Amino acid sequence: MSIKNLAVSVCALVLLGCSDHSESEGPTYGPDSTYRSISVVVPQHYDAWVETFILESVSGEIGWRAPIGIVSCCWKAPSGGNAEWQAMPGLVLIKWFSFAEQQSYRALIKLENAREIEEKMKEVAPLERYGKTFEMPRNDLTFGLAPGGTVVVWIMNGAENAIEVGRYQAKPYDHKKEGEDYTRRTESYLEREGDFLQQNGIRYDGW
Repeated sequence: MSIKNLAVSVCALVLLGCSDHSESEGPTYGPDSTYRSISVVVPQHYDAWVETFILESVSGEIGWRAPIGIVSCCWKAPSGGNAEWQAMPGLVLIKWFSFAEQQSYRALIKLENAREIEEKMKEVAPLERYGKTFEMPRNDLTFGLAPGGTVVVWIMNGAENAIEVGRYQAKPYDHKKEGEDYTRRTESYLEREGDFLQQNGIRYDGW
């Protein structure tokens, strides 16, 4: 499918209101778990506001929005903004504002080998918590948003057993032309992280 067709598909989701046809049940845990979740994370100190997060299932039959909003932590760990799992996504539209850079980005992501990723998420992996080791599926699909527009996708149940399954590059855009204003949120962000930015700057590589 071409990028143009992908864009049309996502636009259709928006126009249709991203209707929910979910048949998911409540979460269950363990090696045969059917529970899944989706997270959006950023590196520590590099907060982002996720303006848009729209997902379309691999089949194209299910589309949904996730109201992520502010994300302040933590790179590679499934502990940022969380989205409901309704089906394995094959197409994802993300728009976000990087407070440190004062720059907005847009990425239209077609997950490569989405069905294979879904199967890998069912495989159990050890997770150490509270002095104990648990065997659980890698039940979180995590999208990491880094300065410079880098998007990294992992599957994991914890950062220690994360597997990278995709890497993409978002494109910058002018948020002001689209009527988006982050002035107040930027002031709040700089109160928390301004000293860190002055001392360390913005890291663009190594993600």
